Amino acid sequence: MNNLKKIIVFGGSGFLGSHAADALSKFGHQVTIFDQINSPWINKDQKMITGDLMDRELISKILSEADIVYHFAGLSDLNSNLDQAVNTAKINILGTVQLLEECKKANIERFIYASSMYVNSNEGGFYKCSKQSCEEYIQEFQKLFNLNYTILRFGSLYGPRSNSSNGLYRIIKKAIDTKIVEYDGSENSLRGYIHVYDMADAC
Repeated sequence: MNNLKKIIVFGGSGFLGSHAADALSKFGHQVTIFDQINSPWINKDQKMITGDLMDRELISKILSEADIVYHFAGLSDLNSNLDQAVNTAKINILGTVQLLEECKKANIERFIYASSMYVNSNEGGFYKCSKQSCEEYIQEFQKLFNLNYTILRFGSLYGPRSNSSNGLYRIIKKAIDTKIVEYDGSENSLRGYIHVYDMADAC
């Protein structure tokens, strides 16, 4: 197929990123996973690079051989981000802006960003702030440098490979352990859950 691409999935060892990487590989794309830790789910068709998102020299080197970038890296646990304003800004915002800068230099065909439904919410704390800022930077890079992008705003995901940073995982695990179902939030809250396989297909 002539439309197959060389794709780097930043944050490809995580819950979302690993499933997206698998879906891309299944379609036939040449997939490289970039993350701080080796992916326990990597398959034989994928390449793994371990490194830091803030390492611009390394990022520049690997982007020189890529067509498309999927950006899933960063701090994603809302609860742990509540008191980490500086760290969230450094990793989520600065890390994304530096990646955008390197994508611009490498003439990447498209930058695909994993954002969140929280950008239009009154909730989400510093995590929401970081996603809002990143979306603004991405749009500005397109306006100034013609860097094509797609922003995917995900809702609450569930499915295989999730862990204690996942809200539904915590609710179900606590229910199994204590025989009590508890939800910390308003009784009037409505939330649509998305299976991670559907998310991967959307990617």
